[in-house]
Amino acid sequence: MPGVHEQSRVVGQRIASARQRAGLSIRELAERIGWPRDTLVNYELGRRAITIERLQIIADALSIPSAMLLLENDQLAEVVGRLAAEPALLSHVRFFLDTLHDDVPADPFGSL
Repeated sequence: MPGVHEQSRVVGQRIASARQRAGLSIRELAERIGWPRDTLVNYELGRRAITIERLQIIADALSIPSAMLLLENDQLAEVVGRLAAEPALLSHVRFFLDTLHDDVPADPFGSL
C-alpha cells in the first residue's frame, strides 16, 4: 500500500488527468474553483495532501464523481464515471450483478 505522500501524488495525477480530459488548463480549473493556481498545482503534484472537501470541489468543477479521483483501478473509475453520467445504466448493472451467480444450466436448451 502506498504511503501518504505517494497517495497524494497518485490522487494529484488523477486530478491532472481528469482536468486534461475536460480540456482545461490548471489556470482555467483554478479560476473555475476560485483558488490560486499554485494551490491546484500543489495538489496535482502531490506536494499537499488534499481533504475530501477540496477533492469534492474539484470533482464538481470537472463534473465527475469524486470517487473517480480515489479509485486505484482505472477501469472501475471509468465505469463509475459512466454510471454517474448515465444513471439509467445502473439498473442494468445491478440486474447483471444480482443474477451473475444464479444457477444457469450448462445446456439451457436441453438436449434437442
